[in-house]
Amino acid sequence: MSTTSHPDIPLWIQNRIIGFFNRARNVDMILDGTIRDDPADGPGKTMGRTLAARILRVRNELPRRRFSDLAEIDRIAGVGTGTLQDLVYSFGVSAAEAFRGSMYESGTIYEGNWALEFFRFPLEDQQEFESIARDEKELRQFVLEKLTDLLQERSVGAKAAEAMLTDIRTAYIDQYSNSTPAAAYALALWFYEFDADNWFSWERIQQQTIAYFEHNASTYPWLMDLYLFKGFRNKGIIPSGICPEDLPVVVNWAEQTITLWVSALYD
Repeated sequence: MSTTSHPDIPLWIQNRIIGFFNRARNVDMILDGTIRDDPADGPGKTMGRTLAARILRVRNELPRRRFSDLAEIDRIAGVGTGTLQDLVYSFGVSAAEAFRGSMYESGTIYEGNWALEFFRFPLEDQQEFESIARDEKELRQFVLEKLTDLLQERSVGAKAAEAMLTDIRTAYIDQYSNSTPAAAYALALWFYEFDADNWFSWERIQQQTIAYFEHNASTYPWLMDLYLFKGFRNKGIIPSGICPEDLPVVVNWAEQTITLWVSALYD
């Protein structure tokens, strides 16, 4: 990843913080509840109106009226260690983690009968990430390697493991980008196919998948790509249940990660 004034904070988190303040048009937009107090540093208050107004004023005095580095925010009077901790806590939730949590918290699916797991693989080297993200052959090989490791970790039997790896080797891959709503719609359709007779859940699932692919919309790069490995069948990564025969793989350019999703409905 690029060099930064805060190498201890992942760049994608920094970009989300910067994007949030660049997007804000007034104090109320900053104090909309997005910034939360980090419970790890004990009970206390988070950002107030005076500091929010000062941040806007400093931003508007910059040549391009935009922050470009977290250091520009960090050195504003009143932005101390506690404020920075609150910002990292508030914006440090990955797209995958936020999506999974929201699917359950919103009641779109229920933990009691619907398992949803993700396996998120960060790639620190930008060149390596882009090489995989831009080449379907390299992406397939990456998924094969990570799935092989995962099957060993989950103690999946040799026959079932080989069947899943064969599915990946031979799968046709559908690709969708979040540059249009196509990626969100395709993932929503994958969920819908778990239990298509519950047609009334379509809109709720669609809302969740749209939010997933817009998680880093205020940052750059913001692209996320969905790859569906068609015909993949889960045979033990999680206990088998109702599941469409595809493996969703999400390439997240903002977070420089590749995420595999598995799910099963126990109806």
